[in-house]
Amino acid sequence: MAKKAKEGSPEQKLRALYDLQIIDSKIDGIRTVRGELPLEVEDLEDEIAGLLTRVEKLKEEIEACKKDVAAKKNVIVESKAAIKK
Repeated sequence: MAKKAKEGSPEQKLRALYDLQIIDSKIDGIRTVRGELPLEVEDLEDEIAGLLTRVEKLKEEIEACKKDVAAKKNVIVESKAAIKK
């Protein structure tokens, strides 16, 4: 059986090894990010829930302010009517 000899210069072999190491480092980086992704998603979901709660509280506060404004307008109308009498 013939032996396959892939002879290359040492420089080519070192370059290929270097390229493989770079690719391996990138793969490790992707695995790290992929592993942290569920935690980031959970943090974002928690942030969204907090913001939605804040929006609801602000809506309630706006409604309370609208009721206060309406009550103050009624007081103004009643006061003007009392002044005219």
